[in-house]
Amino acid sequence: MKKALGAFFASAIVMALAFSAVVVSAGNGSTWLRETEAPEETPVADDLELDDWTIMVYIAGDNNLEVNALDDLDEMELVGSSDTVNIIVLMDTLTFIEGTHWYVIEAAADEVDHIDLEAGVNDCDCEAVAGACPDGDLNMGDGETLKDFIVKSAAYAPAEQYMLVLWDHGGGWYGVCWDDSSVREEDGRIDRLTVDEFGNAIRAAEEEAGIRFTVIGFDACLMSMVEVAYEIRDLADYMISSVTGIPVAGWPYDLSFDELIADSSLDVLTLSEEIIEGYIEYYSLCAGEGLGGWMGVTLNLIDLSVIGDLAMAMDALSYDLQEAFESGEVCRGALLSIANSLTPALEMSGQAFAFSDIGVLAEGLANFEAFEESATAVSELMPAAVPMVDWVSQTTGGAFNTTGLTVYFPAAYYYTYLDYAYETEEEAEENDELIYFGLDFATDTNWDEFVLYTCPAVVEE
Repeated sequence: MKKALGAFFASAIVMALAFSAVVVSAGNGSTWLRETEAPEETPVADDLELDDWTIMVYIAGDNNLEVNALDDLDEMELVGSSDTVNIIVLMDTLTFIEGTHWYVIEAAADEVDHIDLEAGVNDCDCEAVAGACPDGDLNMGDGETLKDFIVKSAAYAPAEQYMLVLWDHGGGWYGVCWDDSSVREEDGRIDRLTVDEFGNAIRAAEEEAGIRFTVIGFDACLMSMVEVAYEIRDLADYMISSVTGIPVAGWPYDLSFDELIADSSLDVLTLSEEIIEGYIEYYSLCAGEGLGGWMGVTLNLIDLSVIGDLAMAMDALSYDLQEAFESGEVCRGALLSIANSLTPALEMSGQAFAFSDIGVLAEGLANFEAFEESATAVSELMPAAVPMVDWVSQTTGGAFNTTGLTVYFPAAYYYTYLDYAYETEEEAEENDELIYFGLDFATDTNWDEFVLYTCPAVVEE
C-alpha cells in the first residue's frame, strides 16, 4: 500500500490493515455539495507579475516509495506546466538519486525528462530555484526543509494562488513525510513531520513569503482528520485529503492537473472537483482487480473556514460524552459499536488506527437522548465542512459510508500507539513527546480529556 503508516515505525510495529466497510452496493458513489463560493484571490503587491497558479509538490520519497516518487514525477511531466501555471517539486529518494533536488516541470510539449536512471541523468533545477543543489541529503521530516521549500518556490514563481501537496506515507494526527535516512538521536526513530510541525512550518513560510495557500493537499494516507484540518484552518481555504489509505500509485497527477493546465482560470472548487474526479476515475479502472488489494479508496474536499465551528461543536459533544460515562448513563459498548460501524475501520492489533468517521459517529450518537442536541449540531455542520466526497470500491460489492472527515476515538482500553500512551500532558512533555496533546484541536477542545477518560492508562507488562 502507498503512503500507509507502518513500515516506518522504528518500534517495528507490524502493519495489518483491513477495511471494515458498510456494504451498500457495488461500484462507486459520490456526494458533491457545492454550497461554498470560491475564495477571493490572495492580495499581492501591484508591481509583481503573477501567474495564475503555483503548485508546490513536496515529495518525501526517501523510503520504500521512491519508485512511486519517480512515477509521479513522470505523470507531472506528461501534463507539464503552462505559461500561467507552475509545478515545482522538491524530491528526495532513498537510493535512486544522490541528494535532494528541485524540479521545475516544463510544458509537456517540451518533452523534458528530468530523470533517466538508466542513462544516469538527473536534470534538476536546483540552481535556478535555490541557487545551487542542496548540500547532501535533506531531511524531509524536518519542518525547516518544508518551510524553505515553500519560501523559495514562492519567490521563484509568484502567483495569484498557491497549492501545496505533501506526498508520502501518512498516519493522520500522527504525522506525514517519513525520511528513512534521518533518524532521531533521542530515540532512534525515523524522523517525520508531525502535524504541529508542518503546521508551524507552513505558517512561518507564509509569513516570510507573504503568501497564503488556496489549497493544501495530502497525497498520503489517513490525513482527512479534524485534528489535521484544525491545525491548518487559518493557513489555506481548502484541504484535499482521504479518510482511507491511498494505494501506492497515489494521485494521478496527469488527470489531476490537466484541466487546470488547459484553463488556468478555473475556480478552486472546479479545480478540486477535477482532482477528486481524476483520482476516482484512475482507481475505478482498477476496481475489478481489487484496487491493488484495497477494498476501496476515497478523496474529498474540506472547507477549512468551517472547521473552527465544527471543532467547537465537537467540544460540546465531548463534554456530554464524558458526563454520560462518568454517570454510567450510557455504557461504553453501545457507543463503541457506533464507532466501529464507521467506514473505513482500519484494524491492526485490535485498532491501531482508531479514526472514527465524524458524521457516521454523530448520527449514531444522536439516537441517544443524552447526546441528541450536541451530536445533531455536529452532524449539521458536516455537509459544509466537507462539500465534496467521492469514493470507489471493488466491483465485488461494498460502498463507503463516509462523510469525509475522521476524529481520534479509540475503541480499546489501550492507546493507538502504545509507545506514545501518556495519561497526562505533563507526562508526555516529560518524555519530549507532545504528539496528540500538542495539537491545536487537543489544546482548544475537551476531546483529548474525553479520550483519556474513556481509555485507561496502558498497563506495562
